[in-house]
Amino acid sequence: MTDVPLAADVRRSRTGFIWVGVVAPSALLALAAAVVLAWMPELPDPIATHWGTGGVDGFLPRAAFLPALLGICGGVLLFDAILAVVSPRMPQSSTKPPVRAWSATSKLLGAMNLGLGAGFALLLVSSAGIQRGLADATDAPGIGGWAALAMLAMVVFAVVGWFVQPKSPDYGPVVAAQAESLPLAGTERAAWFGTASMARTGVVVLLVALGLLVLMTVFWIARGADGWQVLVATTLLIAILTVTMLVFRVRIDRRGLLVRSLIGWPRTRIPLDDIDDVATATIDPLREFGGWGWRIAVDGRRGVVLRAGEALQVTRAKGRVFVVTVDGAAEAAAVLQTLRLGSKDDRS
Repeated sequence: MTDVPLAADVRRSRTGFIWVGVVAPSALLALAAAVVLAWMPELPDPIATHWGTGGVDGFLPRAAFLPALLGICGGVLLFDAILAVVSPRMPQSSTKPPVRAWSATSKLLGAMNLGLGAGFALLLVSSAGIQRGLADATDAPGIGGWAALAMLAMVVFAVVGWFVQPKSPDYGPVVAAQAESLPLAGTERAAWFGTASMARTGVVVLLVALGLLVLMTVFWIARGADGWQVLVATTLLIAILTVTMLVFRVRIDRRGLLVRSLIGWPRTRIPLDDIDDVATATIDPLREFGGWGWRIAVDGRRGVVLRAGEALQVTRAKGRVFVVTVDGAAEAAAVLQTLRLGSKDDRS
C-alpha cells in the first residue's frame, strides 16, 4: 500500500469515527436532554437518581439533574474521543518519522461511544419519565426493566457503530530491523542501562483519571452509600497499577535482558541462552497493543509499551516475542546482540 492511499484511509476512518463516535452520540444526548427539559415542570424536587434493592435511595436537586447526568455522560464520551483522536499524536520516542496511525482500537472506541450515547439517552429519558407527575420521588417505580433495555440498546448501537465505520487501514506486518553486533576486543565487556518511561501527556491523562476516581470515591463514602468498600478497593488497585506502569528500568548485561518496574513488579528477565533473535521495531501502542503499559498484542507479542516509537524487540528460543519501548533501542539491541553471540561462542 502506498503512502497516499494509506493517508486517505486514515482520514476516512477518522471522519467515520467523528460521525459515529462523537456527532451521533452527542445528538442522542441532546435529544434526550430536550425531552427531559420539556418535562422538568412535572418532575419532583429532588429527583430520584439511584435505585437500590429497597427502591429509590439516591436523589439530586431538580436543577442539578440534567447538568450532572449530561456532565458524566459527556465526560465519558469526550475521554474516548480524545483517546482515539489524540493518542497517535502524543509525545513519542526519538524515532523519525513519527507514528501517525489509525487502528481497530480507535474504531472500537467509536462504536462504544455510540452504544454509550444510546444507553445513556434512554436511561435519562426513562428515569425522568417514570417520575412525571409525582410529588415525591420516593414513590417512583422501579427502573430495572428500563435499565435492561438501556443495556440492550448499548450493545445493539455499539455493534451498528462498528459496522458503519470504514474498515481500519491495513498497515501490513510489523517490520523489524535486525540488530548489528558491536566490535569488541577480547578483554572488553559490554552493558547497557536505560529507562522506559511513559510520555508526559500519558502520565497527565492517567493521573487526572485517577484523581477523578479518588474524588468520586470520597464523595461516595461521604454520602454513606452502599458498596463504598468495593469502590475503595477498586480505586486502590487502579492506583497501584498506575504507579507500576509509569517507569521501567531496562538492563542488559552478561545475564541477559531485565525489564522491571520501579517498584520491582512486574518484571521480565530473559537470559542470553533463551534469546533467538534481537531487533528494533517501531511501535504504535493503540493500534498494535490496544493501549499502554504491560501489554499483549493481538499477534501474541508481549512487552512494556509506554509510548509510540522505537522499541527493542527480542524473540525467545520458543518463538515468543517481547518488546520494550525505550529511547536508544538500536544501541540496546546492538549490545544485547553482541552479548548473545559472545555467549554462543563461549558455549561452542
